[in-house]
Amino acid sequence: MKKLEYRILERTKLSVPYCNYCVISDEPVFDNATHELVAYHEDGSTADIGSICADCKKDFENNNLSYCELCGRLQRNRMGCYCNLLKDGKFRTSSTEDGMSQTIESHLANKTKKLENELKAAKEELNIEREEVVKFQEKSEEWSKKQKQELLDKIKEQEAQIIKLTQEIKLLKEQQNGQVAQIEVKEPKKWPWLKLRK
Repeated sequence: MKKLEYRILERTKLSVPYCNYCVISDEPVFDNATHELVAYHEDGSTADIGSICADCKKDFENNNLSYCELCGRLQRNRMGCYCNLLKDGKFRTSSTEDGMSQTIESHLANKTKKLENELKAAKEELNIEREEVVKFQEKSEEWSKKQKQELLDKIKEQEAQIIKLTQEIKLLKEQQNGQVAQIEVKEPKKWPWLKLRK
């Protein structure tokens, strides 16, 4: 039989005050439970609920508690199982009070499981959003670098045009100054029809 997967929950006022997993001794302790262990069936219904003390909790976390080979539940008091209390794979309760206690515990455990699933989904959604933000930032930086490079290229192109135009203006001024100088250097033309009077 497959072992049931248990969850550790905080102890409530309705929890059994003693540990269900301590070895039975001549001097039993009746108020040592610190947490609850809850296992679920695949349909979400409670498969097992038990109170556990700090020492047994450590043993549980280190896989030192034994499981029943018939039903997959943790063995109570490290000796046996309550398979004989099961009917159709679910607990038969001996009294209404026990049944109400289990119903409340089951409800709380199911609610806890649901909240854990919602928290897990929210974390996954948050991780996806973070990844999208990082991708957006990377694209934004890439676009910014591209725009900056395009502006630098345009500035260089305009600077080259300014240098070219400055050289052309300088050349035109030199040509214009050369023409003015030629006009001044040339001798005046003699006009035959113009006679100077003495």
